[in-house]
Amino acid sequence: MAKYQYHGEPLTGELGVKICFYRAVQNSISKIERHRRLTGVHGPTVKPDLDNYIKSCLDALNGVLWKDDNLITTITAHKKYAEQPRIEIEVEEK
Repeated sequence: MAKYQYHGEPLTGELGVKICFYRAVQNSISKIERHRRLTGVHGPTVKPDLDNYIKSCLDALNGVLWKDDNLITTITAHKKYAEQPRIEIEVEEK
């Protein structure tokens, strides 16, 4: 998806990255609990761990968004629930 949306050359300077991983809400929970999760009252404290999401995502984008993930000097990351699972990434050249 990143290759489809980003048409530039991989970035080569110092970078800051913000990532939000949106997980699907399980179908087997009550409507009340579903609402709590979608409004952020209850966060996804289940596996996989946030650091595992970060590592796999950054490694996968090597050569696509940046030359290598060693260029990233700051990271902000979140794991949340959503109706539509997705990953949102914001990259800032420093």
